[in-house]
Amino acid sequence: MIQDNINEHLKDVKKDFESYLEKRIDLFKLHLVEELSRFTAGFALKLGIMYLLLFVLLFISLAGALFLGELLGSYGWGFAIVAGFYLLLVLVFYLLRRTCIERPLIRTFIRMFFPKLDGDE
Repeated sequence: MIQDNINEHLKDVKKDFESYLEKRIDLFKLHLVEELSRFTAGFALKLGIMYLLLFVLLFISLAGALFLGELLGSYGWGFAIVAGFYLLLVLVFYLLRRTCIERPLIRTFIRMFFPKLDGDE
């Protein structure tokens, strides 16, 4: 009799544990979907902004090259100066890549995937 009672309690505990485990898995899935959705939306927004800024930069560069070319009397020199400016910019970014690009990018990913470590809670 006591053994049957213990077996029933163990079966109930097993059912409750399985139910709890299923709910925890569902909660984890929902949290994962939320984080991935937030990441994807942020990435798409930033990608769209970068795409539009690329067009702005392209037209400003063309206008600057044409302006310099007109001032110097040679469009080739105007475009060469603008290209040299971008080459210099690439060199500066390459030299400062760890402090200007890698570390802020790593911090951004940490904040996106681990918002509780950000000091809120």
